[in-house]
Amino acid sequence: MAAVGLLTGLLSSLPSPLPDLRLEDPEILINADGIPLHAGLAFGAGLAIMLWLWASRDLGKCLLAMALTLMGWLAAVNTANDVMSAVVGSEWFGTVEGAKASREMLGWILAGLVGGGIGAGLTAFGTGIAAKAIRRPEAWGPIVITGVLFGLLLYPAARFDVIALLVVPWQAAVAASIAYGLTRA
Repeated sequence: MAAVGLLTGLLSSLPSPLPDLRLEDPEILINADGIPLHAGLAFGAGLAIMLWLWASRDLGKCLLAMALTLMGWLAAVNTANDVMSAVVGSEWFGTVEGAKASREMLGWILAGLVGGGIGAGLTAFGTGIAAKAIRRPEAWGPIVITGVLFGLLLYPAARFDVIALLVVPWQAAVAASIAYGLTRA
């Protein structure tokens, strides 16, 4: 499962073939150069295939897990964007020298924690539809915690403008924690 997460993470790191897509009122980011929609599609498809092979032969449940994983990606990206905007636009750290840089760093860290948790939470919810074992708190809890902790990689990914620093380890770790939850049935 970790290998599938690693593979989908590498696919997710490729430049997006789609143009920038945003919805207005409220503004929702769907696809951008540094935040490709196909990252959620690739990870969701990889999880759906693994769920079909290991947990449930119900194609509808596996496709629903894929759709919820994609929704988790979109929710994580947009929530992280909102958190980042709120922190950077705040008056935290005042106006002293370096305050803006401190706000940006804190914004990226909080955005990663919140976005990583939301993405992992919706992914765990989706996989729980196809796999009863994931519905237990001792199974989905580690998935969400893994997503939160690996969400911290958003800061270096943004700082160096390399999305692979986030999506490759995050997807591999979350997929591995899903496999762990499946085996603890």
